[in-house]
Amino acid sequence: MPEVSLQLFFSYSHKDEALRDELANHLSTLIRQGVISSWHDRKILPGEEWDHQINDNLNTADIILLLVSSDFIGSNYCWEVEVTTSIERHNTGKARVIPVILRRVDWSHTPFAKLQFLPKNAEPVTSWTNRDEAFTNVAQGIRAAAQQIKAERQQKLALATKEAAIAEYRLLVEEFAADGEISFVESEILKDLQEQLGLTDEEARTVRDKALEPYGKYKENLDKYKQIFTKLVDEQGYPLGEKAKADLKKLQQYLKLKDEDVALIDNEAEVRKQQAEILHQQQREQAEAEKLRQQQANRLQQQQEQAEAEKLRQQQAQRLKLQREQEEAERLRQEQQSTGNDLLSEKGVDYTRLRDLLRDSEWKEADQETLAVMLKATGREKEGWLDINSIENFPCTDLRTIDQLWVKYSNGRFGFSVQKRIWESVGEDYGKFSVRVGWRKWRTVVVDKGTERQQTEPDLHVFNTSAPEGHLPIARYEIDRLADRKELEKELIKNIKIGKNFDYVFSIETKPAKFSSLASRLVNCNI
Repeated sequence: MPEVSLQLFFSYSHKDEALRDELANHLSTLIRQGVISSWHDRKILPGEEWDHQINDNLNTADIILLLVSSDFIGSNYCWEVEVTTSIERHNTGKARVIPVILRRVDWSHTPFAKLQFLPKNAEPVTSWTNRDEAFTNVAQGIRAAAQQIKAERQQKLALATKEAAIAEYRLLVEEFAADGEISFVESEILKDLQEQLGLTDEEARTVRDKALEPYGKYKENLDKYKQIFTKLVDEQGYPLGEKAKADLKKLQQYLKLKDEDVALIDNEAEVRKQQAEILHQQQREQAEAEKLRQQQANRLQQQQEQAEAEKLRQQQAQRLKLQREQEEAERLRQEQQSTGNDLLSEKGVDYTRLRDLLRDSEWKEADQETLAVMLKATGREKEGWLDINSIENFPCTDLRTIDQLWVKYSNGRFGFSVQKRIWESVGEDYGKFSVRVGWRKWRTVVVDKGTERQQTEPDLHVFNTSAPEGHLPIARYEIDRLADRKELEKELIKNIKIGKNFDYVFSIETKPAKFSSLASRLVNCNI
């Protein structure tokens, strides 16, 4: 059965109708999701009695929004009818009243002053710098209140269902316990009923104990006999001697116990004796097996400890390496700021041409120059392409210089750091990322018999400032030498793509694994 949405009632002054409509727009998602349904007096149809409609909807609402302003407080109808009824229903738990401060007004001594207000800190909506943020805060508060109301109602429903189940179970227990005990067959029937009603063992036991409470004396006497019997068995062993049996017979008669109940206790002792003998044999067999297992476990533990020690050593080494890289990156950044030199390089790379191209908005040439200087900084000019290892160890100073040049001359539109921010904002999902920065776009293709599906079209390059944010840099180059092609083929397992005619698109553009490595390198370099 689908969950019924909560009814929300707007109590407001008509002079605040525009603000009410704006809030209603922010609640559209809650309405579409079926969390709430809303009502206000503008929904009254021609010919309907407006006072009757307002009272009906006000008295059936689950959530009542008081849209507070000077006009709202000054309205006699809002104050004497809607506020009064709302507070009464809130105090009786029949509805949740939420005051929403639209415009600044003194509400400190109103009947709803003790309630939690929206937006946060009771800051009026019209006082927020961004009104959408205010209404978003209100919508989030209403969603939280709706979820809480639904949870409370579900809890009450579950409690009522549980109470009804216990009552049904108790009725049958009392019927079976009328003769002072519950038989084996009756217990099985009750066990089946317990499962049908979804009662726990503790709940069922509580009901049964309560029903059998008047007959508890017999059980106490039986327990007393069992304690004495057990003590004699512990002292003398089983089976007992004739003297002990005669004494127990006297105790049985004194406690007025049935022969069948006493026989059960004796049978339990026989079973325990047999079980003890079996257990003793099993323990002897298990002792030897445990010894062998322990030896094997010791060897395995030693191996695991050695492996863990090596793992910790490697982690510590990695942390120290990362710390040194970050410290060096910070030192170079400060040096760059103090000297005003924006072309620093750890590897002696000259970034003058890249700077000039970016300054002159020669975006395509700057993109090609970016690849060239990156290959030079990593010493892979001969290979003509970057692998993951060269990206993960790219000099921080050079990476910062390249990024800052792109960010500076594109006014913050392009650059690695811009791409990293977008990458993180889409949850590091490369498919979403490539569409977001304009490297790919979605298109509809026919698969079979009219069936359609969505797929991306790659290689959409725009070399001007109309390109989407983060679109550049995109470095391209071709692989011609056979040796390079073979080496790239080996890199397939690392998500390197070789396209038609061995045209290789740099990983920043198309390769999730390599872009993830670049994003991690930017983090390590504090970029």
